[in-house]
Amino acid sequence: MKVGLLCLAWLAQAAAITLQSDDAERPTTKVVKLLKSMQETVESEAKADEETYDKFKCWCHDNTDAKTKAAAEAETTARELKSRVEVLAAQSDRLKGEIEQAEDEVAKNEAALDTAKELRKQQNKEYLDDVQRLESDLSGVKSAKSALSTPEAGSFLQAKSSARPVLQQLMKNHFTKLSGEDRETLNSFLQRGDGVDGVMGVLEGLKDDFSDEMVKLKEAEATSLAQFQELAAAKSAEIKAGTNQVEAKKGERAQTNEEHAQKKQAIKDTEELMGADLSFVDDVKKQCAEMDAEWDERQKIRAEEAEGISKAIEILDADDAHANFKKTFSFLQESAEHAEHAEPNRARAAARVLTEAGHTDPRLAALAMQAKIDKFTKVKKAMDDMVFTLTKEQEDEVKQKDFCVQEFRENEVETADKTRVQTSLLAKEQAIDVKKPQSEIETLEGEVAEMQKQLKQAGENREKENEEFQKVVEDQRKTQQLLKDALDSLSKFYNKEAMIQVNAHRAHDPSGPAPGGFKDYKANEKSFGVLSMLQKLIDDSKAMEAESVRAEKSAQKAYEAFSADTSKSVEKKEAAISDKKAEKARLEKTLVQTRKGREGAEDALQNLADTKAGLHESCDFLMQNFEARQAARSEEMDSVKKAKAILSGATFAEIQLD
Repeated sequence: MKVGLLCLAWLAQAAAITLQSDDAERPTTKVVKLLKSMQETVESEAKADEETYDKFKCWCHDNTDAKTKAAAEAETTARELKSRVEVLAAQSDRLKGEIEQAEDEVAKNEAALDTAKELRKQQNKEYLDDVQRLESDLSGVKSAKSALSTPEAGSFLQAKSSARPVLQQLMKNHFTKLSGEDRETLNSFLQRGDGVDGVMGVLEGLKDDFSDEMVKLKEAEATSLAQFQELAAAKSAEIKAGTNQVEAKKGERAQTNEEHAQKKQAIKDTEELMGADLSFVDDVKKQCAEMDAEWDERQKIRAEEAEGISKAIEILDADDAHANFKKTFSFLQESAEHAEHAEPNRARAAARVLTEAGHTDPRLAALAMQAKIDKFTKVKKAMDDMVFTLTKEQEDEVKQKDFCVQEFRENEVETADKTRVQTSLLAKEQAIDVKKPQSEIETLEGEVAEMQKQLKQAGENREKENEEFQKVVEDQRKTQQLLKDALDSLSKFYNKEAMIQVNAHRAHDPSGPAPGGFKDYKANEKSFGVLSMLQKLIDDSKAMEAESVRAEKSAQKAYEAFSADTSKSVEKKEAAISDKKAEKARLEKTLVQTRKGREGAEDALQNLADTKAGLHESCDFLMQNFEARQAARSEEMDSVKKAKAILSGATFAEIQLD
């Protein structure tokens, strides 16, 4: 638009110069030069627009791709986290049901054990009552038999009297056990006092029955007790196993719930970052779409402008046109002279108004020149166009200022939001301690290695001890065999029977007594001591062998216990290492996710800072000079309107009063 206004000014100046001097260049020469200059300006501005557009498109591409990729990654992460949360929730519910079921089983087993204990208590009470009853009955039978066995008459009567209540009680308590004949025998004795032998027989039968019943009671009690003990042991084992299972599953569920909470928080953080990225992408796309539309519009307008300039140059620079223009401008010179005589005051007044305002805008200076040389109809049309253009520039500048204010505000709000997210994620990242489980893992692994080393050393020591034991036993048995061989060899000669046989043969020698015969062959006085010592050595060797065997068994048992305990400890520590590694893996994954989120927030902050810098570059001059530019442009429009009013017939004095 500025090019068009400058064209008006330069055209007016060129025309004026042409009218003033017949010796100047042809009238259209400078116009063509101006048009070519305009053409260069249009091309330069088009190139500048293209550079601006390319930079903006690059910014659009980079930010859209980066944030879209970040949002897609966040969406994938959130989807994975949600899937994991569902798995953990299902796992927690499953563990809850299993815990409740296990607790119910434990409660049932405890109730069953309590019931069994009460039943055993009742059975034992019944057993003791039955034993007491049988012992009482046996005592009664014994006392009755004792009383009836008294031989004296007086004592018999007394015994009969004392036996009566016992017999009556026995009949009452065991009526069903007694046969009809036994009951008749007892009744006869109780009524008439006769049949003592029969009563004694009945009592003996009752005694046998009671004794048999006592044996059966004790056997039944022993069986019941054994069954109870077996049941109690089984239920106790089930209760212990169930309790251990409940505790293990509670621990597992606690870990599951903890991971579930961590994953839900991670989902929230990830979705917040994803939402921020998507919002940013939407804003970028909106700005880029507006930029594309503006670029297309500017390209269209600039193409039309360039086409118009090219056609104008083509027309004005033609040879036929030069001749025609020469005639035309000669006619205009004559017309202008008449016009100056007819209305000199209005033209000069309008030019004066425009010239005074022209120090701020070259377009007004051009209008001032045109007012001096042009017909009022064209110049007033140009004035209207310029007022329209200035008004449009005023409005565009206001819109641009509003856009800058809005963009600065949105940038500030989004920067504060991203700063909060970055600070939160940084604090969370710093709070995650991956070194602690790693240190614990290293400690546990060191302990496992030490225990395995000790176990290996113990195995090697045990092997050496066993080798020594085998050697000791072998040596002792060889020693025993050697000592036994020596003992046998000596015993064959020094035993008493051999001595007797030697002396016996000599005593029955048929040749009679020999002069100076041998003395009796006696064992060496030290032989007994030697034999005793050999036997003692054999016994000591056997004792040493037995002690070695006992020590070997004890050492082997101690080694097996140590090996079992160490293996259990290693197993527990390896399980703890596995748990710690899982914990470390979870923490590392959380750390990576948190760091990724934090870096994403920092990238967003950097982009916001770059955007803000770009806003400062494009908006600072406008916002700092907005009021002055608006006021200056208003003055320019007022000047153009006053000049037009003068050309339309108003006096300079009237315009000054307004």
